[in-house]
Amino acid sequence: MHTRDSSLVTKAFGRRADAGLIVAYDSHQGALRFLSSALGQANGVALLQGPTGSGKTTIIKEQLGWSSRDAAVAHLNGAHLTPRRLITGMLSQFGVKTDSEHDHQLLQQLNDYLTQQTRSMRPPLLIVDNADRATPSALRQINWLAALDERGKYALRIVLSGKERLSSLLRHDSMRALARRHPATYSLNPMTSQETMIYLRTRLIAAGGERTEKVFPVDACDRLHELSRGWPGLLNECAIRAMERMEELQSARPVPRIIITRKGRTVAEHELTEREYVIGRTDLADIVIKDRHVSKLHAMLKVYGNAIMLLDLNSTNGTTVNSTVVQKSILRNNDIIMLGQHRLKIENVPTISAEMNEQISVTDTIAMQSIDDLRNLRARRTITTLKHKHPG
Repeated sequence: MHTRDSSLVTKAFGRRADAGLIVAYDSHQGALRFLSSALGQANGVALLQGPTGSGKTTIIKEQLGWSSRDAAVAHLNGAHLTPRRLITGMLSQFGVKTDSEHDHQLLQQLNDYLTQQTRSMRPPLLIVDNADRATPSALRQINWLAALDERGKYALRIVLSGKERLSSLLRHDSMRALARRHPATYSLNPMTSQETMIYLRTRLIAAGGERTEKVFPVDACDRLHELSRGWPGLLNECAIRAMERMEELQSARPVPRIIITRKGRTVAEHELTEREYVIGRTDLADIVIKDRHVSKLHAMLKVYGNAIMLLDLNSTNGTTVNSTVVQKSILRNNDIIMLGQHRLKIENVPTISAEMNEQISVTDTIAMQSIDDLRNLRARRTITTLKHKHPG
């Protein structure tokens, strides 16, 4: 797991995440279909329930975007909601101006508005998130609103969301009017392991991350799915902790470096912080060695999170590691690469795992087949640089 910018963590999974980014999964899509169907029925009441972090608010906001195209919508947070806050919040979001301070006058204005909209075949929608945390008096007020009708048609459609036992509210005597409308109930399910991997990688890409399969390999996704039980809110928290922990480990890990000597004298040192380095005699190389026995593009270093690979680029005089001529080699700490009269000592090399060894073998087979592409790319880069230096 590797991140270049610590802000990437919060942009992907924290407070700076794009509120408009929605990574849908099976239960999420099922909930949206359920809400659309329930609100289209004559009774027009739906209950959405699931544990904290199950994505209820995200689903509600997405549904709000669709419903607001056809009718007035009021979206309120039920936490500690009181009757007055309920009524004034609905009037405000419905766009009804009022100067009254009296509750009965506010209720009359709301009743008149609901009646008018229902006659126009556009019954408004009330969405109360965290409805199970509303005060008993606010729930009684919602029940009163649920009984309003105009010429046999309910004057207000209602969506309530809350924790798993939200539907138990209907058993209370104070909620009889709402219960008589026979609300449909949808209980959210968590993401599968596959959906978890897609969720993590998609959010990282949207935040500007790269190499998401390296940041979130399959085994890491499985572990995060296990820790979060597949619930998106908890998954975000687990992902943040995992990425921050990995950043701490990476910052504490010594940076691999290469020390170049000639006849016992150090001539250059390079920290290996990039993905790959080309070694050669020409200035096109990343690591330049002025030695007539070194080819223009002699060898390549590929730097992984847990390994460093050396590839000979079909050089004229070959590449030697610890006195052995190699075409490609996984480097170990303190290995010595001989190029002409130069010795390149590699330090702070990470320990390689068996899985990484297998992955590198596949990756670098592809890399060896694309050496000509690399050379062409370097040539094009040089031409572009010369054009900028000598325009016209």
